Order: sequence, then structure tokens, then C-alpha cells
Amino acid sequence: MKTLVVFLLLSLSFIPSLFSQNFGLIGTEWYYSESAGGSCPGNCEYVHFESVLDTVIEGKTTHKITRTYYKYGGDTVYLTPLYVYSQLDTTFRYSFSKSRFLSLFIFNGNQGDTLTLDYPPSYLGIQFPSADTTYRLVVDSVINRSIDGVPLKEYRTTSIDGLQFYNNDGSFMDRIGGLDWIFPRAVIIPEAGGPIRCYSDVQVDTSFQSVACDFVLPTSISENLDNSSIKLYPNPSSNHLIIERLGQSISNVLIEIRSVKGKLAFEQKVVGFEKATINTAQIPAGVYVVVVKAKTKIIATQKWVKVE
Repeated sequence: MKTLVVFLLLSLSFIPSLFSQNFGLIGTEWYYSESAGGSCPGNCEYVHFESVLDTVIEGKTTHKITRTYYKYGGDTVYLTPLYVYSQLDTTFRYSFSKSRFLSLFIFNGNQGDTLTLDYPPSYLGIQFPSADTTYRLVVDSVINRSIDGVPLKEYRTTSIDGLQFYNNDGSFMDRIGGLDWIFPRAVIIPEAGGPIRCYSDVQVDTSFQSVACDFVLPTSISENLDNSSIKLYPNPSSNHLIIERLGQSISNVLIEIRSVKGKLAFEQKVVGFEKATINTAQIPAGVYVVVVKAKTKIIATQKWVKVE
């Protein structure tokens, strides 16, 4: 009987870790695209979220998540950090203005469930009416995913009360959060951030877009980027990659192959660029971004997958 009691106590001690989804453990990183509107649309900027340390707030061990906004003009803006912790299937964010924890995500939902969450203190300057206001998301479907061998669930949702994920079918995922923006938003405008570029933790390291995690479009090339101007094939490929210029040839270009986090894996200068065959045998398998530069200006980027 004593052995059974000890086993039950140990089993109960593991329940929080089973359901909490490990959101925001130290070392976790997220990259979300940003846009400066008409002056720099699409993926020209990004916000980097990183869980950097644990600290105790009101008796709860929380993960401090820094937020750094990298702008295409060269400016770097340090946004207010997030402080989060998870209990069972719910992740909470601490609000200093309300002096309490607010529910941020409910994981482990099922199709047809209505998730009731706390409004944030404000969003884009909009002040919400009271400390007790909640909003609701309906789970339309739950899709089983496997990323880097880790089973995760994607929850597709519809908003009832205004806050929502606007893209990717209103989706958020176990451990990752929103695929549109890290958490739901009250309004969508051209300057609003998202979607997600990359996510990594101790088990998962993946990209969701062809653009590099830390890519920022320099002001000098914002009108010259044309990803449809090159063609990559075969893609995926193993020992070689052909890069073809669609349209008028360019006298001299530099071709770079970079990891989704921006690390240079290969580069080659090409004179009279119409078609180039690249020997990729020595590049490790993975997801890469092929960057074509002319006179130091990026003229095109394309996603390429290297297989064994």
C-alpha cells in the first residue's frame, strides 16, 4: 500500500508538466514578421521574442520573454517583456497594470470547445473596459502535427468577442502560440505584425516561411526585391541545385545559401547570371534560404530544402 501511495503522489506531481505544453521555457525563441505599411510591406521587419530567465512573481515561477523589434530602417526597439507561467493546460501572462495574472492560452482543447480568456490590459493603445472582462474563441478543429518528431496540436479558432488570430485559419499551436501573432489581437491594420517566421526550443527548431528568421529588408532595396525573378530546381534536392534567372540576365551576382536563422552555409559569385548549377553535396540537410545579390543589393530570395 505504501508503494502505491508513493506512486500516486509521483504521478500527480507530473500532471502539470503533461498538460502545460512547456510554453516559454528558457531558450525558447519566436520570430514574427512585421511591416511598415506601404513604405515597406510584407516581411520587411521582424520582432524577436526570447525566453531569457526565470523569476518569481506572486509566488509563481514565471518565464521572462524579451521582445525586440528590428526595423528595416535600421532602428531597434526594445518592447516591454512578457512574464508567463503555465498551470495544467493554461498559460498565464502577468499584467503589472492589473497586478494579477491573466489567462493567455488554453491548450488541450477539443473541437467545439469555447475557450474563455482574459482581455489584455490594452492593445495598440486600446484600453479594455475592466479587469474582469473576458473574450471567447471557439475551437473549430484540432489538427495533429509533428514538428521535428514532436507531436503538437494545432487549434483552429473563430472569435466571438473581437480578439482573434487573423490569419492561418485563426490557428495557435501547442508550445508555439499563435501562427498569426503570438497571441490574439483586437484589430488588424497593414502595419500589424505576423505571421510567424521561425520557432525553436530544446526539441523543436523550425521555420514557417521562406524568409530567413532574422531577415530585414534594407531601405535601399525595398523597391527591387522580386522573388519571382529566380527559379530553383530541383527543390528539394541533394547534391546539386540549379538557380535560373527569369528575365534579362545580370552581369554579376553573389549567390548565398543561408540557414533559416541567417547563418551562411555557401556563397558563390556568378558572372553573366542566367543559370547557375551549385554543388550542394557538402551542405547539411535542412531548410535554407537562397539569396541573390547584385552590387550588394538583395534582388531575390527563395526557400530551398536540402535532403540527404
